Amino acid sequence: MDLNTFQTRYASSLTAQQLVAVQAVKGPTLLLAVPGSGKTTVLVLRLGYMIRCCGIDPSSILTMTYTVSAARDMKARYAALFGEEPALEFRTINGVCARIIRLYELRCGRKAFSLLTDEGESASLLREIYRGAAGEFPTDGDIKGMQTAITYAKNEMLTAEGIEELGKKTQHFPAVFRAYNEELRRRAQMDYDDQMVYALQILRRYPEILGELHRRWQYICVDEAQDTSRIQHAIVDLLSTGNLFMVGDEDQSIYGFRAACPQALMNFEASHKGAQVLLMETNFRSTRPIVAAADRFIRLNTQRRSKVMTPARGEGRAVTEIPVASRRQQYHYLLKVAENCRVETAVLYRDNECALPLIDLFERRGIPYRSRQTDLTFFSNRVTRDLTDILRLSLDPGDKETFLRVYYKFGAGITRQAAEYACIHCSREGSLFAYVGGLEGISDYARMKARALHTHLANMRTERGDKAVYRIMHFMGYGDYLEERGGDANRAAILEALGEQEPSPERLLQRLEELQEILRRPISAEAPLILSTIHSAKGLEYDNVYLMDVMDGVLPKEGEEADMEEERRLFYVAMTRARETLYIFSLPKSSFAQEVFPKEASRAVRPLPRSESARRGQLSSPLLPAEEFYPGRQVVHKHFGPGRITEKNGDVITLALEDGGEKRLMLSVALRSRVLNLR
Repeated sequence: MDLNTFQTRYASSLTAQQLVAVQAVKGPTLLLAVPGSGKTTVLVLRLGYMIRCCGIDPSSILTMTYTVSAARDMKARYAALFGEEPALEFRTINGVCARIIRLYELRCGRKAFSLLTDEGESASLLREIYRGAAGEFPTDGDIKGMQTAITYAKNEMLTAEGIEELGKKTQHFPAVFRAYNEELRRRAQMDYDDQMVYALQILRRYPEILGELHRRWQYICVDEAQDTSRIQHAIVDLLSTGNLFMVGDEDQSIYGFRAACPQALMNFEASHKGAQVLLMETNFRSTRPIVAAADRFIRLNTQRRSKVMTPARGEGRAVTEIPVASRRQQYHYLLKVAENCRVETAVLYRDNECALPLIDLFERRGIPYRSRQTDLTFFSNRVTRDLTDILRLSLDPGDKETFLRVYYKFGAGITRQAAEYACIHCSREGSLFAYVGGLEGISDYARMKARALHTHLANMRTERGDKAVYRIMHFMGYGDYLEERGGDANRAAILEALGEQEPSPERLLQRLEELQEILRRPISAEAPLILSTIHSAKGLEYDNVYLMDVMDGVLPKEGEEADMEEERRLFYVAMTRARETLYIFSLPKSSFAQEVFPKEASRAVRPLPRSESARRGQLSSPLLPAEEFYPGRQVVHKHFGPGRITEKNGDVITLALEDGGEKRLMLSVALRSRVLNLR
């Protein structure tokens, strides 16, 4: 088949950039594809072009994808266009490594280690090793963190020095890592990451095996190249005979914790002699305002290729900032959105725990929703466990086991000897902190603090759940303990938000048990409202997107370990999931919100003209009923200036501002705060 016939039959709608990519067959090629640019379509058409137009043997082509589901999808899309092609291989990198190990067994007559596929068995092994190394039982969060660190170390091909350095970030890691690998070897087992370690060793040590694979796979295509790790790049480079086609986008590399290596895309020409770099810069997914805002934002990164994302679609609603004073305000705002949700709408956030207050509210109101992923590690996390221990101690101040777990976390100066003495001599019905407060032989400071802690525990017993958590963090000293140790206070904020709905610490503890049961239930597949982490939403798209928790410390992360370029990439990926509308909740001092909405940030600090100030003076008038605020009414907002109501859904209104911006507000909050009035 010639190119004209192929193009007429299969590729008539391709852009010039896409058509060039389809015809890139020989030599090393890097295709940089912006979000929504039709990457998978081009990959499939390129395979068809290679086989139908170039006469290339399908069995000599290997296509590597990031996940099993992506491989199946690509295979199905190829079959739908060109028919079944059994000899054409679509594999994950782990699938390719399994093939290499199997070939080693056949050619060398040796039995490779068996693959440890049971996640429960793997976690159990790590628990046992962790307990031996740390001298304490690990939480689910500890195990998850250790598994992530092990994956990172093997994918990054860390040396012994690198392992020790990683141990500074993940406590007990070097000892656990060594013991874990030794135990796997003793059992003659390997984990999924070891598949790559052993496959790379085979390719390096057995040239006859590498040669056989070279003869078989003469054309290699790698999808999602920005997510490929250092060891995966090493394997691909060894397998390639020169006809290498890598597709990715360094702007969408968000798996640094798994050792994703976007730098390999930046250095592609240096690593592959005679390489060419192609671009696909047209976004077919999103409206012009979304594409323009996302493109402007990602250009703030410096470690990236120069490219300009342009929209294929026309105008749409402007990217809308929803300013809120607190995280709780956004939960109640989204509750109103959910109550009126009739079309596909996604709420995106950084971590699974960010959604817990929303899930709690939705469950209480019976609002249907879908959750793309569930994770129970929040409930066993050390911060959550400490806070719930303290809540339990308020209900049972004589609980000796709980007391010994937390007494030193308040900075009260209580010695281990004094704590153990109290546990031996204090009656089961008494208060351990009160008993310590009456001991002789301890410092005056320790006695004073112990008595104060006893009073705090007694007072919080009947407090609302959020107030009790706030007391622990800000008045009892636990917040200082966390800050000194670099702990994550965000989990305390989540627990505090959950406590807002509960009249007492006892009910909050009960609700946490209920939420764990809720999260274990099967996920609904029908509701139009979708809750998802940004990582889980990568590769997907939604009509409407709400982006939560845009605040320094959450998105983006802060601190020495935060990679601001990857944080910005994560935000960019979230923005480009939206097809029609994108709403961004911005909390005070949000650096990302200021970068996305620079005009709003500058206007907020610019002195107001006298006439506009006079108009805003009307806001001191008595409250008007909500019924007076309906689509078409001219209004004035204290911070955003004059505008017109264009939409009203329940308590949520949309304002078209005179300066061209757009805002969504909770009407009841705006009226109570006296920031909104009629013009």
